[in-house]
Amino acid sequence: MSNLLEKAASPEILNAAWKRFRNDKAVWAPGLYRREMESNLVYHLVKLSNELRTGAYVPDPVRFFPVNKGDGRQRIISASTLRDKVAQRAVLTVLEPFGEKIFHHDSFGYRPGRTIDMVLSRVREYMLCGLSWVVDADIKSYFDNIPHKPLVKSLKSLIADREIIALIRRWLDAGTAKRGFLSVPKGIPQGAVLSPFLCNVYLTSWDNDMSAKNLPFVRFADDFLVFAKSRDNAIKARAYVDKSLKRLGLMLNEQKTRTVQCGPNVQFLGRKLPKLKTAKAFANEKR
Repeated sequence: MSNLLEKAASPEILNAAWKRFRNDKAVWAPGLYRREMESNLVYHLVKLSNELRTGAYVPDPVRFFPVNKGDGRQRIISASTLRDKVAQRAVLTVLEPFGEKIFHHDSFGYRPGRTIDMVLSRVREYMLCGLSWVVDADIKSYFDNIPHKPLVKSLKSLIADREIIALIRRWLDAGTAKRGFLSVPKGIPQGAVLSPFLCNVYLTSWDNDMSAKNLPFVRFADDFLVFAKSRDNAIKARAYVDKSLKRLGLMLNEQKTRTVQCGPNVQFLGRKLPKLKTAKAFANEKR
């Protein structure tokens, strides 16, 4: 029994995980509705704890359904049982501290204590430093295209725990729509509790690559901006970003990626970038 799984299966962490889903209407397990489960809550949480501890835990079947996107296409969302959500939340609780030790300081998405306002503050800092051009980037179907094998390799470098890794692999397999005979396993389930964390784990190598090449950026999950001082430098940055992503089995969405001057014409995370100002003007504004 691994120490991490023992901790995740503890009454304290499982109970805290359960409380996070107090408004979730999903069934606890196939054939067992939430209201019925709550009438015998302690029994079901203890049962889940024992399953995690002993290795008897098996993920429930995941439902898949399409959601319309703004561009007219559809995205496949997964829907897990409440039992699986609680188990993933408990595992995430013990894994987050490991991630926080290695995640890049300019990665902001789905991390404890980090907000969209912090992202925009960092954007303004870069703009005030004269980085007036930006690669406004979109990764093509990111969640659907993360290859499982290198993702698991990244996880193994983060945590030396075979049982936790094996459990995550079971969740990946259960939560990924099957692609056909001999297809390479890829994709992480959109809507699953662990998916944003796995997203950050996999893209941390890209974050570090950007820093090694002195390419300033901000990233929120799979949305990011890369900054440059001139249009020419931004074009070069875009080419390198594309190359770096391809090494991870990913690619830019060419229709949604652009090289443009910073300003209100660029929206990031639903917010318009501020107007370009000199550091002196910004200092006067603060007085």
